[in-house]
Amino acid sequence: MTTRVPPRPPHRRRRRGYTLLELLVVLILLGLSAAIVLPSLVTPHSDMTPLRELIAETQRVAAERGEVLYLHIDAGGTWQLGGAGALEGSLGHGRLPQSPGPLTLIVSPLGSCAPDVASAGTGTARALDPLGCDFAASDGAPLR
Repeated sequence: MTTRVPPRPPHRRRRRGYTLLELLVVLILLGLSAAIVLPSLVTPHSDMTPLRELIAETQRVAAERGEVLYLHIDAGGTWQLGGAGALEGSLGHGRLPQSPGPLTLIVSPLGSCAPDVASAGTGTARALDPLGCDFAASDGAPLR
């Protein structure tokens, strides 16, 4: 009785390198991981002026408290934030590097704002967009 040895499979060529599909999968995974990680590493850049930052913060506080707030800015740039109640006092104060002129804004908890009666006739108050609380120059472009 003779035992037969199965024939050897044909010699396969050694594969060197990676296929195009493998490279594409790796590149897609690297792109997805970069898209997830990079936004947390980049610091946010704010192009808001100090006046816009102040109004945005006033809107945030008004919404948080759920009440109307008054933001008074005098001609020298000194500002004071107060609530509607006379007993409440000042919620904050500070100084802007550049004053828009004497102005008092009434900021609602919904985010809209309007100048008070005394400020309504000033040029700054006329340039105010009440829905976005954004100031526009006389040509209609937003102030920077």
